[in-house]
Amino acid sequence: MIDIEHVSKHYVVDGIAVPALSDVSLRVEQGEVFGIIGVSGAGKSTLVRTLNLLERPDSGRVLVDGSDITLFSKTQLRSYRRKTGMIFQHFNLIGAKTVAENVRFPLKLTGEYTTAEIEQRVDELLELVELSGHRDKYPAQLSGGQKQRVGIARALANRPKLLLCDEATSALDPQTTQSILHLLLDINRRFGLTIVLITHEMDVIRAVCDRVAVLDQGVLVEQGRVAEVLLHPQHALTRALVQESCPQGESAKISARLNLPGPLLRLTFLGAITHQPVLQRIAAAFALGFNIIEGVIGHIKETPYGQITVQVIGAVPDLARLEAAFGEHSVRCELVQP
Repeated sequence: MIDIEHVSKHYVVDGIAVPALSDVSLRVEQGEVFGIIGVSGAGKSTLVRTLNLLERPDSGRVLVDGSDITLFSKTQLRSYRRKTGMIFQHFNLIGAKTVAENVRFPLKLTGEYTTAEIEQRVDELLELVELSGHRDKYPAQLSGGQKQRVGIARALANRPKLLLCDEATSALDPQTTQSILHLLLDINRRFGLTIVLITHEMDVIRAVCDRVAVLDQGVLVEQGRVAEVLLHPQHALTRALVQESCPQGESAKISARLNLPGPLLRLTFLGAITHQPVLQRIAAAFALGFNIIEGVIGHIKETPYGQITVQVIGAVPDLARLEAAFGEHSVRCELVQP
């Protein structure tokens, strides 16, 4: 659906050109939730805003359904933006308008709907975001989570094909964040809506995204399926972001401190096999024991996963045979320390 091809963008600060994006290329498929992650100043917001030309790239192309939106006329761009919803970190609601009026606003702007059609759509959207009972309240009377739900309803008003989320949960507490992420996931599934979500939190990526791109100072340093990027990060920044959200990686230090004999293996489980007694089966087959040094069990989106580091106890066979045996159970086995 979306192809970003060699996009670059810079800003001029005190007369000096400061790069925000440098030759970024990526693809977002129809109907997926695509995450963009990086630390502050990485270029995430600039990149997502090129998708509706709130930021126009200096060079490169932004193709949506095969059309380069950087070449659109003003009329074409207005039409495209009506089909591209956006929600913001700080909600951007109109304080002098009620909940219903905020949601009604983009519908009235089009001039394409009757009053009855507008009211029916407002009712549908408020029910969707579970705010029907708050329609006559003003933003100042709402919690942060409720304000963001209004923002989501407003962004969906014109039935967009694409929803852009610019740090949509970073101003919310953890429990509210989970409820908003659950709502976005429900919207994605119910309507097949493509969502591009930027964040600095790996837990958000883990919860809802299908694929992810990692930005570092305007450069795309890593991208791929969320499971692959989170469980086997290649770039130093990605490893740091994963480590921050799910601390691991101390197994070698633990082994040295405790003077543990035997090699250390990192085992990665993904899907239903996560809850199967694979260690027990391999231990029985090879007459070995396994001492779990560290690990994590959780979910990536709704797929269970596990990644543990184990010490092999006993007469160690050919490690290639051991790796192959784990592979037969769809478990990835890597040597951490001989």
